[in-house]
Amino acid sequence: MTKFIFYIKQACTLLRQEKLFSAIYIVGSALSITMVMTLSIVYYIKIADIYPEANRNRTLIVRYITEKQNDGRGYSRSGISLQMIDACIKSLKNAEVVTVVMVAHPINNYVQPEGSRLELPVSVTAVDTEWWKVFNFKFLEGKPFTDEDFQSGVTTAVISRSLAKKLYGDEAATGKSFSLNSRSFRVCGVVKDVSFLTGTTYAQIWMPYTAVKNYKRSGFGKSNSLGNFAAYILAPSASEVEDVIQEYKETFKRYAGQYAEEVTLLTPSQPLRQWQSIFWRGYLEDENLNYYLWLTGAIFLVLLLVPAISLSGMADSRMERRLAEMGVRRAFGARTSSLMNQILLENFIFTLLGGILGLILSYIMVLTSYDWLMGFAGGAGGGMAQTHGWEETIAPSMFFNIPVFLIALLLCFLLNLFSALIPAWKASRHQIVESLNLK
Repeated sequence: MTKFIFYIKQACTLLRQEKLFSAIYIVGSALSITMVMTLSIVYYIKIADIYPEANRNRTLIVRYITEKQNDGRGYSRSGISLQMIDACIKSLKNAEVVTVVMVAHPINNYVQPEGSRLELPVSVTAVDTEWWKVFNFKFLEGKPFTDEDFQSGVTTAVISRSLAKKLYGDEAATGKSFSLNSRSFRVCGVVKDVSFLTGTTYAQIWMPYTAVKNYKRSGFGKSNSLGNFAAYILAPSASEVEDVIQEYKETFKRYAGQYAEEVTLLTPSQPLRQWQSIFWRGYLEDENLNYYLWLTGAIFLVLLLVPAISLSGMADSRMERRLAEMGVRRAFGARTSSLMNQILLENFIFTLLGGILGLILSYIMVLTSYDWLMGFAGGAGGGMAQTHGWEETIAPSMFFNIPVFLIALLLCFLLNLFSALIPAWKASRHQIVESLNLK
């Protein structure tokens, strides 16, 4: 403990004596940590279990299907049809729950309170009753629309708390009515607001897709498999996800075989895991999906190693200036391991200070530039909320969380190890006589 305190004091003395070196070293570490942590936070938000997408680790997605004509005249790609969903997805025995969402419905939606001329632009999602089982929405009032409502195509909807407040103030919203695109809807429930960063579930209104006019006419193409829907499959557990994937592929192969004489049906790389959907662009095969994954990993590695190499050169130069000090200490019996520990601890303190600064800068960068950062990582950014004139909900838990903080500390340690280990070893192994003769 006494040695540790001495090393801390020595590091503080170096901070005061070598202000320029210390500042450059700390800032260099901070910039590296800032870039790596920024990407880590962005992908954490996209992949981790965050309200209401709390089952991402066992959720699979089927969004698109491609129909190629065997005569070579062309191909079509779109969402999937209800026919294809019933035949290939809802029949999966290994799946716990399957929910269907309409992906092609009016983009410009407006809400008008009863007895008012005020029109509010809103984001609307058309879903089925299983939606509330796959995604864990927190109901503040009422409940989801029922199976009877869904089957009958009743114009009822669940709305967000912020919309309820705009429409009805502090009054209870359940049971009240509003006009959506000139159609009257009844509020059956109110949920906690969903952040625009969770692009799958973000909306202010969730309505039955059976209430959308002509929803049954969504199937098209020669196989009637192309449509306006996507399916989210919830596996019983994370360990059973692969079983669901294999069952889907076998089921889809049999389904596609019915139309093999006229067309070739493909759902490349699907069903997708949540993390895979971040890299998928709608047309990539499995090997290209892995390519984008490795490319992202390489970017993280470069952001870590390039500053480490530069800092290693600085540390080596500083060790050259401290050779005389090392020679004196070794002449009085200091062990090589003791010198190594001191040098490593000093550099670790510098890097830790840079890591803390980098962590702070990364949060500032994400909070001020989340729009294009989220687009870079795949998906909609804050522009979605801005387009509809709504506040951009960002929960603190999305940024300040233990896993991301531990990643930051690990990166600090790795950066220190790369930048200080070799210079420290060379300095501690230098001949004592030569070290003492250096000025």
